[in-house]
Amino acid sequence: MQRSSGVQINIVEKCMHNLITQGLGLSLSDPNLADTPKRVARMLCNEFFESLDKLPPKVTVFPNDKDYDEIIMLDNVPYSSTCAHHFVTFGGLAWFLYVPDKILAGASKIARIIHYFSKKPQIQELLSREIVDFFVDRVQPKGVMLVMRGTHQCMSCRGVKTGNDAGMVTSVLYGCFKDDPAARDEGLQLIQMSITDRR
Repeated sequence: MQRSSGVQINIVEKCMHNLITQGLGLSLSDPNLADTPKRVARMLCNEFFESLDKLPPKVTVFPNDKDYDEIIMLDNVPYSSTCAHHFVTFGGLAWFLYVPDKILAGASKIARIIHYFSKKPQIQELLSREIVDFFVDRVQPKGVMLVMRGTHQCMSCRGVKTGNDAGMVTSVLYGCFKDDPAARDEGLQLIQMSITDRR
């Protein structure tokens, strides 16, 4: 994501003020709109796009001194992001699997990585790739599989108006999950078990 400068919450607030009053012709004398420019600016800068002014999370790792070489999965990780094309939200659940090599990653760090890369204007395809690339760079695992399902408001409430049932699924495979069909099948079976358990 290319950026021209750092986040400026006061500029965002001013732009929202102009959008509401000049662009949409609404009056900020309406009590429901009076503080909306400030609220939206805070929401965008401090929540939706919080990663624009933050460094990536530190990944706590531990030595894999017992040579654990099976799949580790963090399942049903919720995420929420913002479509770079329309600036409306998309989000859903992620399933992250990896096979460690020399180090193990702290479980909560995987969820933090997913959260971090979600919090900027984004498209789901690149979001999935950024998460895996970052994890591979920091942890150097034997393999990674990430599957993300998202419901996109740019489809559900505008355009084709699919409603909330239609979603997008993206996957990124690395290492043994990409090269070994048996590892890939085992990973998909674990994801299916996770989905079934939620029903």
